[in-house]
Amino acid sequence: MKKQNYTAGLVLGILSIPCGLLIAISGWVLGIIGIVLNAKNKDNFNTTAGLVLSIIGLVLSVINSIFGVLLQLHVL
Repeated sequence: MKKQNYTAGLVLGILSIPCGLLIAISGWVLGIIGIVLNAKNKDNFNTTAGLVLSIIGLVLSVINSIFGVLLQLHVL
């Protein structure tokens, strides 16, 4: 069961990056779930990589959301 948690956290981290660039809300969701899953298990390299990728995906989602709001307000 623990191996599946490692894999799930890593996959969510990987998926959060393209989803964060394309659809910000899905990047938010995948990034947060990936961070939670990877924060529980810190013993493996996959969890560290998944945590970093989830954080990157979450940051990209935040940037995408900010640009979307700015474009909607005609600031850019």
